[in-house]
Formats: sequence, C-alpha cells, structure tokens
Amino acid sequence: MIMSSFMPVRLFWGRNCLTESTYPLNQLGRKALIVTGRHSADKSGALNDVQTVLKNSGVSYVHFNQVTENPLVKTVQEAADLCMEEYCDFIIGIGGGSPIDAAKAVAVAVFNKMKAGDVYDVRRIQGALPLVAVPLTSGTGTEATPFSVLTDERNGKKAGFGHDSMFPRVSYCDPAYTRTVPPIVTRDTGLDALSHLLEGVFSAKRNVTLYPLIRQGVLDIMQWLEYAMEDGNDLEARSRLMMASLWGGMVIAQTGTTLQHAIGYPLTVRYGVSHGRANGLVLSAIYRLYYPAVKNALHQVFGADASSLGDRLDNWLASFALTESLTIPRENIPDMAREVMGARNMANNPLSVNPSDIEGLYHTLC
Repeated sequence: MIMSSFMPVRLFWGRNCLTESTYPLNQLGRKALIVTGRHSADKSGALNDVQTVLKNSGVSYVHFNQVTENPLVKTVQEAADLCMEEYCDFIIGIGGGSPIDAAKAVAVAVFNKMKAGDVYDVRRIQGALPLVAVPLTSGTGTEATPFSVLTDERNGKKAGFGHDSMFPRVSYCDPAYTRTVPPIVTRDTGLDALSHLLEGVFSAKRNVTLYPLIRQGVLDIMQWLEYAMEDGNDLEARSRLMMASLWGGMVIAQTGTTLQHAIGYPLTVRYGVSHGRANGLVLSAIYRLYYPAVKNALHQVFGADASSLGDRLDNWLASFALTESLTIPRENIPDMAREVMGARNMANNPLSVNPSDIEGLYHTLC
C-alpha cells in the first residue's frame, strides 16, 4: 500500500506562542478579517493578543463576531461580504471549530468570488485567502486540516467540504486559551478529538505513519479529559488535550472521517446534540461494528488492548451521562439513516454499511 501525507501548516505551540512568535503576520496581507464567536475569543484573552500582534505588525483589521455553533451558510456570506467591503486580504479565525470553519469558508468564498452556498462544489475552488487559526478548544483539530463543516439553512443539512488551499498558513496553539472552556464543552470537544483519532484507524485511507500519534492521543484523552473538566485551570490536562486534538486534526487531514462523523450530523441538526457529544454517543458501538474489518490495524496501534478497547470505551463513556435528556423519535430513524447514507464520508468506511446498520446504531440511543 502506498501512503502519502501533506500538512503544510506552520504550527506554533505552547504558552504565549502567539505573542512571542517572530512570524511576521504582515507577510500574509495588509488588512485582516478576524472571525470569532460572540464571547469566547474575548473571554479567553486570545482576541486581545491577536489585536496587539496585528497592531505591532502594522496590520489593520476588522472584526466579525457573529459565528454561532454549527455555523450557517448565511453567516459565512455575511462575513464574506464584510471581507470584500473592507478589502481584507487574509483571515484570522479565533475560536472552537465553528469560527475557524467559518473563517475557512469565507477565505474560499472571497478568493473564488463565490456565494457562500456554492463552496461545497470543490471543483470550483482554485485557492483561498491566507488563513491564521487560533484554536480555543481541544476538539476539532481544524487548525491542522483543510476541512470546513457548515449547516445549510436552505435544506437543514450539515455537511463538510475540503480543499488543500484551506489548510491554515499558520496556527497558534496555546493551551492557556482553553482554561475558560466550560466542563460540558470540554467533554464534548474532547470526544470529538477522540473520534478523529480512532477514525484514523477506521478509515479506508488509514496511514500507518500516523499510528503513534493515534495511540498516544487516545490514551491521553482517556486519562486527562476528566481532570480538565474538574479543574479548567489544570494546564497539564489542558496541554495534553490540546496536543491530542492537534494530532487528531493531523490524522483526519490525511485519512478523512467515516460513518462515525456522518451519523452525528442528523443528531446535531434535528435535535441540537453537540457535535462531539453526538460522536461520543455512538463511538463504542461503531468500534465494535468496524472491529472485524480493521482488527489488524487496531492491534498494530493498541496491541493486545485492542480487543477490549470497546468495553473500556463503554465504561469510560458511561461516566459522562451522554444519553441524559436525549430523545429520538423512533419513527424518524429510517429517514435519518437515509440521510447518513448520502454523506460524502460514507465512501471512507472500512466495510460496507447499509441503512439497517445505521438504524441499529440509532436504536441503541432510544
């Protein structure tokens, strides 16, 4: 099997890596559009640090702060319109996955003179404005991927797209920015990162060169997630989780995602289940579904522990009360399964999956 990797992101890691970096942001452009959510960028201190660095570099900026969880296509269009009106020539995304994913979509729409709703047609993407990523959560790994996930309010569906030009030029990963993340968000983003790492083994495009990152990332999340939930200021736990999240992004940038992600999208759009929680709800069940097809790869990564990891995941996930207040009408499950079958990442599964398999996974949540 021939394997290849492409990860053209300049990564800065560690406390104060943004403010103490010598990388000249003015090489990227003369005016930046800063894309954030409403509060977290300011609360974490990252927004102030970015603004200070830009001022010291002689770069002007405008700030768009209307991105919500599961960013909408129409929000991306509003940000793209502002970017063009202000003649911004590069983008800075500060936040969890939602603001950075929105920033990537803006970079594509503006560069290609496209409407935001057209970015899914990757055949039309010829490039993107330069992007800087400043992650504030440890989950999506978007600081190391060429992907963006948006919710299209026109059809009510959540879907991703990607292009090599969407890799950030620069990413600043400072674990201290994650200290203000609430426990539930810490939990959900950590489960998202765990999903990415395991999907690196599940994927039909799995890459043996990534196995050491996958193993260490999975072990670190299962060891440190609860510590970060209990004490947000525990910088050791925050650092371990941010590194695992980064590794997860590096993994799926090469392998892509699978049913593990596709099955969560209807839960998010229809019932408001957060993305990471949706992944966690089905994680151990999908591990067992895939195990016969990827048994050898799992044993390469986890050794003898691979055969019992499904049970360990069950016991570990049970402590997070993921099914609490979850209601899924059984009559909606066939339609949800059909929606999942149409997802792009279904082509990346290690085995053939049919609608009844997906319905069975959903029924375990009822």
